Amino acid sequence: MLKHSVLTFLFILLLATRGIAVDWEHVYECNNIPDDKALGNGVWEVFGTSEIGKITKDGELHITDTADKVGFFMRAIDTKAATVEARVRVLSQAGASYSLLMGIEGPAGDAWMDLFPDHIAIDNGGPTHVLDMTKYHILRVTKDAKNKIVVYVDDKQVLEGVIGGNSGRKDIIFGSGSTGGSSESYWDYVVYTTAGVFSPNQLPNYASTVADVDVSGKLPIMWGKIKRQ
Repeated sequence: MLKHSVLTFLFILLLATRGIAVDWEHVYECNNIPDDKALGNGVWEVFGTSEIGKITKDGELHITDTADKVGFFMRAIDTKAATVEARVRVLSQAGASYSLLMGIEGPAGDAWMDLFPDHIAIDNGGPTHVLDMTKYHILRVTKDAKNKIVVYVDDKQVLEGVIGGNSGRKDIIFGSGSTGGSSESYWDYVVYTTAGVFSPNQLPNYASTVADVDVSGKLPIMWGKIKRQ
């Protein structure tokens, strides 16, 4: 696997050729458990336990959450607008709608996207988009200063809504969100920027900057090496 410094250089080069001035300010490539201190400044805070997560031989974060545990990962932010993206697939989900989620929290409320094997939804009764999440998809959530939420799947806008409840936190968040719920999922990467709200046309998906990607299926080749199924 390429070192992150090389990937960052290639990404910046790509942005420069496209005339784009923004970059993903944080990149988590799922080579370590999110709260592993080896990540240094890139470490995530865990609510609950990170024992529900394991790193696969292919460099994925495999979350297996039983109904008696919870484990979601957070990084503090201080902004009214942000963009978060993840490449993820979901094998199971049961319990509260937020038993598996990703999104942006605070300051006025939370932009959670709930994940299921057969659909995704904006939390708190928001709109739903049907798709087969048992296969990898690139999901992007944006929240602007007026608390509008936009959701993209594989670079296409599919949902639009408004913030739901308010956890009182100001974070980027992903993982297993409910003690009483259960889920199983695989995460390929999680990236975000607090520079504002960006569509895939304004800020290319992270996977496209490191590989030739069929976003509807798998990340097939990274410099001659099959990375993940």
